[in-house]
Amino acid sequence: MEQWKIVPMERRHIPALARLERECFSDPWSEEGIAAELDNPLAVFRVAEGEGGEALGYAGMTHVLDEGYLDNVAVKEEFRGRGVGSSLLEALVAYAREREMAFLTLEVRQSNEKARRLYARYGFEEQGLRRGFYTHPEEDAVIMTLKF
Repeated sequence: MEQWKIVPMERRHIPALARLERECFSDPWSEEGIAAELDNPLAVFRVAEGEGGEALGYAGMTHVLDEGYLDNVAVKEEFRGRGVGSSLLEALVAYAREREMAFLTLEVRQSNEKARRLYARYGFEEQGLRRGFYTHPEEDAVIMTLKF
């Protein structure tokens, strides 16, 4: 059975996470953008580390008062479907519950059925659409929210 651990994002993770961003997203965050989150007191980012500290995936959110806004969940292609994304999402949901947050919310590409099913398994419900939210290619975003 494969093993990984969920750890807070550190500066050493940034190059690998920037590569992962380029692999997963059409408008990826830059190394500088990811690094800026380390200095953001509202940012909560977790990394799934495999053997030797390899970054298998990461997830991040912004924590404002009692609200959580998920920014990104990304997993290396060869580790998708193995529970890495679930572990990362569980870590952020646990963080929110421990701090008695009111909700977590996110946007996801309307065509990303796998991600939408993952979020639904954790209790996120579809709340509406943001028309033309994504570019490259243009696509609507489904707003999904988990209320506590």
